Amino acid sequence: MKKYILTLAFLLATGNLFAEDAKDKPSEPLFKDGKGYYSYVKPLNLPPLANNKVQLQYFYHYGCEVCLTALDTLKAYAKRHSEQVALTISPSFEKGSTYTSQMNATFEAAGKPELSELFLFDSTYQNKEKNHLVKNNQAIIRWLEEHNVNTKEFYRLFTSEKVRKQVEEDHKRYQQYLSPPFSPYLAINGKYILVKNTLFNDDYTFAVLDFLVNKLTQEKEK
Repeated sequence: MKKYILTLAFLLATGNLFAEDAKDKPSEPLFKDGKGYYSYVKPLNLPPLANNKVQLQYFYHYGCEVCLTALDTLKAYAKRHSEQVALTISPSFEKGSTYTSQMNATFEAAGKPELSELFLFDSTYQNKEKNHLVKNNQAIIRWLEEHNVNTKEFYRLFTSEKVRKQVEEDHKRYQQYLSPPFSPYLAINGKYILVKNTLFNDDYTFAVLDFLVNKLTQEKEK
């Protein structure tokens, strides 16, 4: 019994010693490059915003579930932190496809920009081949008709010079960010990157963004 008490006392003492040692060691950051976010090898040379806000550049494409989740999260974050960040939402040209940009530009040219986000939602969840809003032309036509869109006029705009120029502008912005090979893709001040493994969850996305936005703000103050 005496031996047991001595052993227990030793364990408690050494345990406290190790605990004190642990306090002296710097704690590992919750987020770091490769864990939660990534860094451009060389930060992009982007003009600063006039109001000195942190720039959030988001790329998405239709038919992408995480793109939809991330869009809702980023819009909520930008609204909550409107004094610190500015969010820009742009179509992706993943695998060279112009489809998302062309459709988005056509919705805008038709005076129905709100349909673009609805189309993102429906193209994500109506993903059976016969109804696929990315690959099936008949499904696309049905969707437009269901939302009171004149399909002949929509097609005219879809192939118009106005839409072509908008697609070119979208593509230039995409190239400015080194043509991200996948989406969703969020560039933060042209320095940090968030992708699917962070953008899939709103709480996690908020936490990583808070960390990076505060980091960038502190760097500017220095």
